[in-house]
Amino acid sequence: MTQSIIKKEAQVKDGYNICQKCIMLDGPFGVSLNKNGLCNFCEDPSFETASWKKTIINESLREEKRKEWYNLIQQWQEDFGRDKYCCILGFSGGKDSTALVDTFVNEYHLKPFLITVNVGFMTDIAKNNIIQTLQKLGLEDDHRFIEESFETFTKLYKYFLSGYKPRSDEKCVSLSICHTCTDLIHTALVKEAMKKNLDHVIIGFSPDQIARYFYETSPEDSLEDGIPHPQEHINNLDKDDLQWYLTPDTPLEEIPRILYPYHVINYNQSEIIQRIEAKGLIEIGKGDPILTNCHVVMTGMMYDIYRFGGVSYSFQYAELIRQQEDSERWKHERKGWLRTMIRVAKGLLNGHLATEGITTVLDRIGISREELISNIQKQVDQDPNKEQILKNIALLKKGRFK
Repeated sequence: MTQSIIKKEAQVKDGYNICQKCIMLDGPFGVSLNKNGLCNFCEDPSFETASWKKTIINESLREEKRKEWYNLIQQWQEDFGRDKYCCILGFSGGKDSTALVDTFVNEYHLKPFLITVNVGFMTDIAKNNIIQTLQKLGLEDDHRFIEESFETFTKLYKYFLSGYKPRSDEKCVSLSICHTCTDLIHTALVKEAMKKNLDHVIIGFSPDQIARYFYETSPEDSLEDGIPHPQEHINNLDKDDLQWYLTPDTPLEEIPRILYPYHVINYNQSEIIQRIEAKGLIEIGKGDPILTNCHVVMTGMMYDIYRFGGVSYSFQYAELIRQQEDSERWKHERKGWLRTMIRVAKGLLNGHLATEGITTVLDRIGISREELISNIQKQVDQDPNKEQILKNIALLKKGRFK
C-alpha cells in the first residue's frame, strides 16, 4: 500500500502548492491557498480549522502578562529563595524545558521541583538529556520520574491509532493524541502540585504553541481538561487509570495555575540550543525537536501524512515563521522550517525516521505498520478529497514546491 500511494504521481494543479508566506500546503487539514499563494491563516488571522486556530495576542496583553510573570518571579525569590520549592516544573528532556530549568536555577536563583511523566515511549535521547541536566545542575533529589501511568497512556494511544477514523475535515490524529495526552500529563503535574501544596505548575511551551491557551491555563480549564476524555475512550478505563485524572467535584481553589512563560518572555530557539549545549546540559546535536519528540507523536504524524497528505506540525512551524517581522529573519526561518517539514515527511514516508520507535508503539497497541497504513488507505479511498491527498503525498515525497 505504501508504494501504491507514493507512486501516484498526480499532476499538481496550476498555481502555487505551498503558501508563499509560511509553509502550509494547499489542501491538507482544511487549508487552501488563494490566487496570490497565501494560505487561509496568512490571509485571515481569524481563520480556524478543526486542527488549528491562530490565537491572536496583541502586544499590550503580552506586555501585561510579561510584567505579571516577572512580578511572580520576584515574589517567589522573596518567599522561597533557593531553599524551598516554588513550583512544579514539567521536564521532558527537550530543548525548551531543559533551558527553562537552567533559567530557573541560574538566572532566577529559584528551586523548582521537576517532574517527568514518561508515557512509555520517550526517546533515549530525551532520557539522556534529563539525566545529564539533573547531574550537571545537581538536581537529582529535586526530580520525580512518573512511569506508573504507562498503561493508561497506552490505552489512550490505542484508541486514537486504531479506533479513531477522522474525516479529512476533522482534527488530525497527531494533534488529537498530543492535546489529549498533554491534558493527562498536565493533570499528573497538577495533582503533584496539589500534594505538595504548590500553587503553580510551569510548562515550557514555545511561542507557537498557543492554539489552545496563551500564558495560562486557569483552574477551571485544568479541571475540564483533567476529567477523562474523549467520551468514546472512557469505557476503556478502569480504576487504576482513573487515579491519574481529576474528578468533577475537585475544588477549584485547590487546583494550581498552569503558566507558559515562553509565551511572554524572550524566546530564541538558536540561543536556547547553543546555551544548553555550551553548559553541557545536553550533548551537542541532541536538542533537535525531531530527535526528542516522543515516539507516539511521530507515529501520529506518519498517520496524518498518509491520511491527510500533510505534516501536522506544519501548523506550528508556520506560526513561528509568521511571527518574524524582519524580512531577512523571516526568510531564514521559512527556509529552515521548510527543510524540517520535508525532512520529517520524507523520513516517515520512506520508513527511515523514528522507525524503531514507531514499531515499538505499534507493537504495544497490537497493530503492524502495514495494517495501520492499510486501514488509513481505506479511509482515503472513501474520501472526496482523495486526489488532493495523493497529490500532496507525491509532493512531500519529492520535496519540491512552488
